[in-house]
Amino acid sequence: MNLRKIEQLIEKYERGETSVREETELKKFFTEENVPLDLKSYKDLFTFFDSSANEELPDQEFDDKILKAISEDKTIPISSRIKKSVYIIAGIAASIIILIGLYFQFGLNQPSFEDTYDDPLLAYAETKKVLLMVSGKLNSGTNELQKVSEFNKGLSELDRISTFETGMKNLEKISILDKSKKIITSKK
Repeated sequence: MNLRKIEQLIEKYERGETSVREETELKKFFTEENVPLDLKSYKDLFTFFDSSANEELPDQEFDDKILKAISEDKTIPISSRIKKSVYIIAGIAASIIILIGLYFQFGLNQPSFEDTYDDPLLAYAETKKVLLMVSGKLNSGTNELQKVSEFNKGLSELDRISTFETGMKNLEKISILDKSKKIITSKK
């Protein structure tokens, strides 16, 4: 058979456009002994299809059995003794992990608290100086919070909008009355 025609049939086969007659031509070509090297992979494919066509399923109701087995809800009961032992083992493991974490957090690199000042009055003066500096820094941050209080004042004034809403509801009643008046006058 013409090699160019076979290549065209393979392209059609890959696109899924071949007819049954063309596929049998391909099978016939690839079951022959002398197939070009660049088409050897197709030979394996078509010989597999040819050999697997003769195989039979193990049972006629094979699909039904598989689908039935999949659809069944099977719950495997776990005894209370196994549950209890799993909880105990998990608790022990969690405790060990916590202890290891605490050891690495606090056990290593423990700072030594040595006296840096020999004179207690000098240590007191330095501590007082540091605390006053920290206090000053904290108080300077509260100045920005006054802007938040001004914002809250603006929000409290927005509460007056709710009274506007109640007035609008009252106006809706008047508009309904007005509509009914128009209907009555139009029927006369």
